[in-house]
Amino acid sequence: MIAADQRQTRHALAALAHTTPGRRRLIAAYAEEYLSQVERRRLPLGWNVPITDDHYNRVDAYRHRRGDAFASMLGIACRASDPRLPDTARAVIDAVDAPVRKLIATAVATGQPNLIAALYIAGVAA
Repeated sequence: MIAADQRQTRHALAALAHTTPGRRRLIAAYAEEYLSQVERRRLPLGWNVPITDDHYNRVDAYRHRRGDAFASMLGIACRASDPRLPDTARAVIDAVDAPVRKLIATAVATGQPNLIAALYIAGVAA
């Protein structure tokens, strides 16, 4: 990706850093719903067949699978057919899931998942 293509993702990740944990989870859920159609894991709303044209599939997912809500919550100004929005959505999902993956990796590495969970709850482990 060239620098101009990364601008949208950098903006989204910066905006994500200034939101509450509950709002982050909601944004990630919207991103996941949007990607479920863009990546053709889910049929378009009201259709029995997938939309084969990527451009129109992104437009439909943006309008009917909460892509517009995802973009709006992060302050992303884009067209419904923006080819960079799916990559931005993937980056946001990865950023939201990163702390969980880190805890899982620590629990596996130490062999003490209960201890790591207790430390996390106590606020000692991040």
